[in-house]
Parts: sequence; C-alpha cells; structure tokens
Amino acid sequence: MDELKLANLESGLTQLVESAANCLKEDLVSVALFGSAAEDRLRLHSDVNVLFVLERFSQTAVDGFREALRFAMASLNAQAMFLLRSELPAVATLFAVKFNDIRVRHRVLYGPDVLSNLIIDERDLRRRLREELLNLTIRLRERYAVISLREEQLVSVIANSAGPLRASAAALMRLKAQEVSSPRDALEQLANQTGNTAYVQAVQTMSVARDVTFLQPGVAGPTVLQLSSLAEHLYKTLEENMQ
Repeated sequence: MDELKLANLESGLTQLVESAANCLKEDLVSVALFGSAAEDRLRLHSDVNVLFVLERFSQTAVDGFREALRFAMASLNAQAMFLLRSELPAVATLFAVKFNDIRVRHRVLYGPDVLSNLIIDERDLRRRLREELLNLTIRLRERYAVISLREEQLVSVIANSAGPLRASAAALMRLKAQEVSSPRDALEQLANQTGNTAYVQAVQTMSVARDVTFLQPGVAGPTVLQLSSLAEHLYKTLEENMQ
C-alpha cells in the first residue's frame, strides 16, 4: 500500500477509535486491528478487520457509534467484530483456527492487549482445523462445479480462499512445532514441502488474484481445483499426525 493510502487508513482508524471511545465509554475494553492490515500487507480491496472488545453490548452506546462505523465501512472497507471480554475463552475454543491467527496477527489500537495471552488449546486447534480444511476442500469443489462456466467469477473465490487457507496453514505449522513468520509464509512453505509444483503455482496465483482481482483466461478453474486438492492434502497430513 502506498504512503498516501496508508496515511488515510491510519487517519480513518484514529477517527474510528476516538468515536468508539467517546460513544462506548467504560464498556470499551480494547480495540485491535487484525489480519493483513495489521501486517502492513493490506491490498486495495482488502477488508480492514477491527475487533472491539467490550464489557457489555449496550444498545444505547452502540447506537451512538453506528454513524462513525458505517462511515469507516464505506471509506476504509472496515469490517467490525464486537466481542465481550467474557467471551474470549469461548471463542478461543470454538474458533481456534481463526483466533490462533488473530492472536499472532494483531495490532492494538486502544486499551490493553487482551489477545496475545489467549490460550489456544492444541486439542481445540486440531479439531477446528480438521473442520476448516475439510470444509474448504468441499466448498471449493462446489464453487468450481457451479460457476466455472463463468471463469471470471472464480477470481473472487480464489482471493477469498487466502484467509482461511493461510490461517489453517499457520495452525498446522504450530501443531508441527515449526516456526513461521506469517500465515502467508506458512502456506507457501507447506506447498513447497509437498514437492507438487501445481500446488506451489496455485498458491502464487492466489496472491495474484488478491492483488489485481484478475487472472488470465484458463487459469482460474485449475487454480480452484488445485487449492481444493491442497486443502485436502493438508487435511490428510493432519489426520496422519493425529494417529
């Protein structure tokens, strides 16, 4: 992201956080940026994911915050998650893959860092990772079957697969006790470890789809199928490690 866009993002986030503090007051515990924006890897069409941790969800307080939030959604492509502090242990269990990623990739914008010390139990991470990978495998097959006659529609499917695939890869690397610098690097490393050049190419193409939202004719269909096959391979790898 260029310096002007980055400056606009930071300015917009500052305004959003100030509005949240003014409207939510003592109910607001912490605000954190997570995902690619927290790593300065934000792309033109990327979501700006913001987590608001609250003591309670007050209708009156949130009503006062709605206008600022809608403006941020329109101007920054912001996506908000509202979570109660008391719910942190539950989400770490029920959404272990997602919150393992958030725990590693976030930047605190307001209040204390309540995410770095989240406890992600390996049994919960393993269980949820199995679900995520199998779901990705099945869903990508379905998307290919339904919309591959309109190949251009597959580009967004490929781009939107990056988040869950990369988070799953990071979770798998954690379970294998292997250090990686980011979820993106985790997926690239796992693809390389397979020795399958089609998987490596599919992961690279996925990054292109996220960057430019366009792929050359004849590329999107095979890429969706290879990403589905890669998710299946990672699922089988996890199953083997569980035996």
